[in-house]
Amino acid sequence: MNSRHFRAFTGLLASVLAIGSLTACARGTIGVGAQKSDFQAAATGETSNNLCGQLTAPLTEQEKEYAAVAWQYFVNNRQPDTGFTNSANQFPSGTLWDQGNYLMALNAVRWMGIVDQDEFDLQLNQFLTSLGDLPLVEGALPNKVYNSATAEMVDYGNNPTKKGLGWSALDIGRFLTALHIVRTCHPQYENWISELLSGWQLPRSIEDGQLYGAIYKSNGKLLPVQEGRLGYEEYAARGYELWGFEAPKALETDPMKLVEVSGVKIPVDQRNFEDTDANNYVVSESYILEAIEFGWDDTLAEYAEAILTAQENRYKDTGHLTAVSEDNIDQEPHFLYSTLYANGTPWAVITEENEPHPELRTLSTKAAFGWYYLFPKKPYTLKLFKAVNELQDPDGGGFYAGLYEESEEINAILSGNTNGLILETLYYKALGNQPILNVIED
Repeated sequence: MNSRHFRAFTGLLASVLAIGSLTACARGTIGVGAQKSDFQAAATGETSNNLCGQLTAPLTEQEKEYAAVAWQYFVNNRQPDTGFTNSANQFPSGTLWDQGNYLMALNAVRWMGIVDQDEFDLQLNQFLTSLGDLPLVEGALPNKVYNSATAEMVDYGNNPTKKGLGWSALDIGRFLTALHIVRTCHPQYENWISELLSGWQLPRSIEDGQLYGAIYKSNGKLLPVQEGRLGYEEYAARGYELWGFEAPKALETDPMKLVEVSGVKIPVDQRNFEDTDANNYVVSESYILEAIEFGWDDTLAEYAEAILTAQENRYKDTGHLTAVSEDNIDQEPHFLYSTLYANGTPWAVITEENEPHPELRTLSTKAAFGWYYLFPKKPYTLKLFKAVNELQDPDGGGFYAGLYEESEEINAILSGNTNGLILETLYYKALGNQPILNVIED
């Protein structure tokens, strides 16, 4: 199970949604009485990688407004005592994937001029200080989920647990990519970040060239579980690779087959739910992240274009704008995968447990943003973008997650995943529509 998916947060999150919100925790400051000197100072020496700020296609005034709106989500949801951020608006819980979203957003807004270097340092210093104190599962690797306000290991009900739930290799891989981009753009933090990671037993999440999460069984023993399917598996393995940890089997596209969906053959993982208890869903986000961070090779570019074309063909067939991905939703079951294909079914909409909810299919805001900036000359991606670019909280708290296809109502939940990916995408655009790592490591 991948901890960044909120299938098990539903009870507490439902309560949060029902009452409106919890007490606002962060407004872009450290907290009462805290000073920058309270946190470990960054290493002295080289300060910034100027390549990260060479914006060859600066944001338009409208794009600057989009970036400011998306950043406000993190301003509103950054916890004053830890520097961590919430996964969903005013819900004090988050995974390593969520914290990776925040780091990518923080780096983006630094270079896009929304925060200055002092504010960046203030926030990153506190974040890394809390990261260094983070309790680990068996002292080895981060838990699947933490209380973002206290940095305690918690279960999926946000209840403290001393031993934790286990870890997610996919979340770790995403977080490693974010840390690498931060250390590359801000070399003064290289030693601190490397020292923090030296305390993690990353080899425990790799076996036989594959990525392995871990879960506690009923007998109390920690069981390794192979993690990742086509798209996310390769993406996470590249994060490990940035730190010198090889998972060659996870980087392979096999076992893969091509399946026709809406007249287009798209790549699908052959491992099925019945045999592995893991979904082989095909969604937009993994391909978008791969493109804007690492860049596609020829094969991935071909697959990604096929995945976009299938979504366009569905629009032509049904009249429903289609940009599907996994997303939080503002009603039960609170997290769904709107897919191109999953477990033998085209256009399946499922929970982590493979329960179908086709009536709750959404047009994903983050996917629409991503596809538009990856293919800005396609008329279809412009249609997608225009359908979501005004899905903003009227109080300025960020972009909503999307639109329900059937009801045409707004999926009015605010999340770090939606707003973080929007900020990453805008940074990619500002870098001249070039993969972030290609530019900053040139």
